[in-house]
Amino acid sequence: MSFRHTLKRLTVLSMSFVLATLIAAAQTAVPAKAPTFEVASIRQNMNPNPHWHMFFTADGVNAMDVTLQYAIRFAYGVYQNWLWSGGPEWLNERRFDIQAKYDVSEYPKPTPQQRRAMLQQLLADRFKLVVHHETKEFPLYDLVVAKNGPKFSESKPEEVQHNRINGGPVCVHFRSQGSHGLGLRGCSVKDLAFTLTGYPQIGRTVVDKTGLTGLYTFELHWRPENRSASVPLASISSALTPSPSVLAASDMSLPSIFTALKEQLGLELKPTKGPLDTIVIDHAEMPSAN
Repeated sequence: MSFRHTLKRLTVLSMSFVLATLIAAAQTAVPAKAPTFEVASIRQNMNPNPHWHMFFTADGVNAMDVTLQYAIRFAYGVYQNWLWSGGPEWLNERRFDIQAKYDVSEYPKPTPQQRRAMLQQLLADRFKLVVHHETKEFPLYDLVVAKNGPKFSESKPEEVQHNRINGGPVCVHFRSQGSHGLGLRGCSVKDLAFTLTGYPQIGRTVVDKTGLTGLYTFELHWRPENRSASVPLASISSALTPSPSVLAASDMSLPSIFTALKEQLGLELKPTKGPLDTIVIDHAEMPSAN
């Protein structure tokens, strides 16, 4: 056997040994521990005057006066009614205060997905929450660019706000002029689609199909279908509150939300159908003691 052939064989054997060692190490390595809350307090809130909030903090989550229904939707990031089913009768009646914290030194920068996973696990531990997923077909709207192109501009860098926790951009809702409309700043078209989904005039999940990837400023005004239900008092300036008759006349001069999207933003909603992930609540109990 030649020296060259022997050297080649030794090289192949050495590489095989190294590869086998790496595979063995990967198989025996301890998987990274999933982030969890270190301490948590859950108490039923009996305040007769609900004043609720729920948000992630720098080291956990803080909720006051929230129903379990809202806490679950917050944990999964899914808020549309048609994507949920099941659950006990008190799901949207009894209200709770929830405070939970994790060890920042161990998890200095958890992702939004990890934060939601921590909250999901907390609800499973304390409320014995059990859910499963089902895929169903629904009527949808595809949000696409209209024929003449978009009619909005990218937000200026100084207009984009950033999350103090993870540094990511924050979609800011601002008060749009007029009695009915929406204003978004530093937002993606996906954020706009998510916001539109929440309006009763739409009634379907809106899916971004524009292909636009920037952060934009959107301002949109349309005619409310039910003014008494759609125009919150907080959206009307207290210093210049017009009379109901003037407001009604102003509202009636506005286009529908579908026409407004096309005329004011250069976007269209195309009706279609498609599969969506729905979540079924199989089981939930009143929370265990702290």
